[in-house]
Amino acid sequence: MNTDYILQNFVDMGIAVVDVRDVRGWSPWHQHGISSGKATYVTPQDRDAFVVTVRHCQDNNLNYALIGGGTATCKPCGADVLIVTECLKALSIDTSAEELIVGAGVAIETAESFVAEHGWTLGQWLGSGATATIGGAIVTNANGILAGRYGNFRDAVTLIEILDQSGNTSWISPATYRSLPSAVILGVRIPLWLSPDGRAVARFVGAGDPLAALRQVATARLMPALISVDQSGTITVIVEGEPHLETARYQLIAAILQKQGAVQDLTLDQGKHWDTLLSSNPWSANAAGDVWADRIVLTVLWSDYSQVLNTWMQRAQSAGAELTWRAINPTQNGVQLILDFQLEGVKTGPDWLYS
Repeated sequence: MNTDYILQNFVDMGIAVVDVRDVRGWSPWHQHGISSGKATYVTPQDRDAFVVTVRHCQDNNLNYALIGGGTATCKPCGADVLIVTECLKALSIDTSAEELIVGAGVAIETAESFVAEHGWTLGQWLGSGATATIGGAIVTNANGILAGRYGNFRDAVTLIEILDQSGNTSWISPATYRSLPSAVILGVRIPLWLSPDGRAVARFVGAGDPLAALRQVATARLMPALISVDQSGTITVIVEGEPHLETARYQLIAAILQKQGAVQDLTLDQGKHWDTLLSSNPWSANAAGDVWADRIVLTVLWSDYSQVLNTWMQRAQSAGAELTWRAINPTQNGVQLILDFQLEGVKTGPDWLYS
């Protein structure tokens, strides 16, 4: 078999880079019996090129092995080429399913850092995570230090995208994958957990003047991820840190709120998803055809917020409208007021709302 000719086809088609690297002395290769010190690497340009490369090897009976981070590569002895998986780098979060969709070539720490930015964790901590890949962890059935809580990769994934021996791609269950030892992993879906050291929610109730409490927090430059107060006087604080409710910043915020007479609501589920809280709305605008609804967002100075809020409350009461409000994004100068109105029995808003 003219392996060089087949490899040149990869280059001519513009789908991959082919190079020879010295691997002598690298313990994983040494353990697997590679004595020549040289290995031919094929690096596809992207996911589609990866699929074409594998199919081309299969069609031409070219022995190949896949190489991720190289930390525990499975016996490439006898392979004509090593196909690099780094092009399999998909990364996205399915928030409704609370799962990460990730390519097989993504390093474990890269995936963990990505989900951590959104307040999640995979719970898959490996000492080799900086280079070890998702696909490699599944193939080698790797276990992280938190496997007792989160399981290992092979047990944790819910679906696996494969390239089979016929050259077809599909999403299959982990159980089905285990019955197809020759299938190539392209990507996986893996459940997300709320990060224990990412973000947490705390609520305080009973402040004498909750907006004044927000003002003091803002003036002290102690801005958390989010701080807001609603019409009931409940102050919501979203904080970040490790551990999240024991940081100095949070403790000082809590002290300020307590000085204003607020106490922490210990009934709140600390596991509440913070982004769900951010997007929550006390009512759904125009949910019914016979109810008019509108939202007004005002940025007001601290010196004016009481007067502005009272004015809109009086307007709503005069019109027979229901008003709910919350204040968010406090700064040293002022705060944003979100005013939500509902008025039954009308299709359009009263003129005074636009004055």
